[in-house]
Amino acid sequence: MVRVRFAPSPTGYLHVGGARTALFNWLFARHSQGTFILRIEDTDRTRSTEESIDQIVEAMRWLGLDWDEYCRQTDHSDAHQVAAESLLDADLAYEHEGAWWFRVPKEGQTVVHDELLGDVSFQNEQLKDFAIRRSDGTFVYNFAVVVDDADAGITHVIRGDDHLNNTPKQIFLYHALGRPLPRFGHLPMILGPDRTRLSKRHGVTSVLEYRRRGLLPGAMVNFLARLGWSHGDQEIFTREELVSLFSLESIGSSSAVFEEGKLRWLNQQHMKAADPTRLAHEVRPFLLERGGVTEAVWDAAGEERLARGVALLRDRSGTLVDLAEVMTILFPLPLSAEEKVALDAEKRDLVRAVIAAFEPVDPFTPEAVERAMREALDERGAKLKDVAQVCRIAVTGRSVGPSLFDTLAVVGRDLVLGRLQAALAGATA
Repeated sequence: MVRVRFAPSPTGYLHVGGARTALFNWLFARHSQGTFILRIEDTDRTRSTEESIDQIVEAMRWLGLDWDEYCRQTDHSDAHQVAAESLLDADLAYEHEGAWWFRVPKEGQTVVHDELLGDVSFQNEQLKDFAIRRSDGTFVYNFAVVVDDADAGITHVIRGDDHLNNTPKQIFLYHALGRPLPRFGHLPMILGPDRTRLSKRHGVTSVLEYRRRGLLPGAMVNFLARLGWSHGDQEIFTREELVSLFSLESIGSSSAVFEEGKLRWLNQQHMKAADPTRLAHEVRPFLLERGGVTEAVWDAAGEERLARGVALLRDRSGTLVDLAEVMTILFPLPLSAEEKVALDAEKRDLVRAVIAAFEPVDPFTPEAVERAMREALDERGAKLKDVAQVCRIAVTGRSVGPSLFDTLAVVGRDLVLGRLQAALAGATA
């Protein structure tokens, strides 16, 4: 059975590269009905922090990458000690200045049979003896990871190609400890738009920062999966599709380029496809954070009306932040009008007629709104274009948007009447 692990070092936040590694391991495990392990590699006591661990766990949960087993590397210190002593006893390691060092074979070569890169050869004579235990008694990464992976029965080690140079050392240790080798797969790096390795200087790389910016976790997972993996020309995937289709063979050998524009586009597609009620739940904290909309005001709007509002307004929104901004029209808040309402005498008369026509409309449905408005205009020999833009700007603060009648209906009669009356009075409601 497949057993894989994601083993982040808790010295900072979960960045994009780490999240992609976690995702590929998770997808491989779920596709294979295997086991996915989250192991926090906290042996670097000077740099590891509880805050980083909490952020990593929170990011994994936001992405929906659930784990079957969880542990910390420091939980296995006794096993590390026993394994290291066995190497000393066999004269495969030695002590020098308080640290313990592994003896690297000086002849021949070590070949890494990589599932993604093919065979990669290293000349042993070019490799130096390396420490496995520090003088303070803590164990070095290359040694601890081998003991942990071997004891956990890890079948595949899937990680970034920055670990490739560590692999021959780890192969030495597997052989020395008499443990079977896992299969290795090293993922090509992620590049920034300038084709250099993705880093902080390219902008935000923290996964949780993208949550703050209003990305849906499903869109982020979709985007990360496409950084190096493909299935034909398909771009948009549900989580279920990714699990069903994923394979190591479909991972490309070339570095992937991180494109913020594509991430935003994917997020917009996922927002369009989302269940409106669920999407309303997702956008809720962003609206509350803006101020003005309280929990009581949100609840008073009603689940059905909020879902209709989401369904109507989401197509022009790239993120939940964008959607929260346009959804303010659904609540009794001052509008931050992008356009001013210009009313001459003729338009003022038409707006008064529209207000009078809307007052008795109940229920305030798109069809009823359209019928009432057109009848009022027909009576005065006017056309819809004579007042539609005025009404849109007065009610939404914007000159463009979805269908006018759908918009008026979802805003609701009371708010529509109040904002039209305020436009007549020369104010913004």
